[in-house]
Amino acid sequence: MIKSPDKSLDTGQILSPGLVIFRDLVEQNIEEMLRVAGSPERLRPHCKTHKMPAIVKMQLARGIVRHKCATFAEAEMLAQAGAKDIFLAYNPVGPNISRVVRFVESYPQVRFAVTADHPQAVAALGRAMAASGRQVEVLVDIDCGQHRTGVPAGPKAAALYEQIAATRGLTAAGLHVYDGHNHQTDVAERRQAVLGSIGPALELRRELERRGLAVPRVVAGGSGSFPILASLKEPGLELRPGTVIFHDWG
Repeated sequence: MIKSPDKSLDTGQILSPGLVIFRDLVEQNIEEMLRVAGSPERLRPHCKTHKMPAIVKMQLARGIVRHKCATFAEAEMLAQAGAKDIFLAYNPVGPNISRVVRFVESYPQVRFAVTADHPQAVAALGRAMAASGRQVEVLVDIDCGQHRTGVPAGPKAAALYEQIAATRGLTAAGLHVYDGHNHQTDVAERRQAVLGSIGPALELRRELERRGLAVPRVVAGGSGSFPILASLKEPGLELRPGTVIFHDWG
């Protein structure tokens, strides 16, 4: 990464395709992310855009201690960069269940969490974790309209959360609500869509709490919905912008 503008940069020596990152612009974007969030404690930025230890360390230096990722390679990168609270927004099934166990064993200093959206996967993960003598946090993956993964907020999601809470080796740790389909150009339209997407999940949280279950966090949003969700005062709401790291004016 270099400072910008840098008139000494000889662009003729950059291999094509090549990636040039201007550190001061990344720093400005991180500071703006913090300003919008209000405090670093509200942030869990996604590393999938940059995948770079250098940027993770820039965030850690500003007090951003919670991080989100999409792959085990990204989770390992975060841990090796010094992150101590990592959320893998992925529903582990099949061989990936053993990878959860290996990650928890390899990085005992990391508070680690994954998502789940099916009872069979929860049962299999619980068996593996219990056999290893380890514990992993699990968030129910809520389908809020993108229809890619997750279960709609409602009775099935509530039952899944209760199953997680009752499964040895697992800790019910909250809800995951990703609304990547909300990128309406008109801000008023986007706000209406974003609040409509997260509303059922927040009501599910209230219902689970009425049943005596702790729902410590709701990890929500994408870069498009980040400023809208940041205006909410929901306790334990963790905002997860990602592409803002390399954003331009747009």
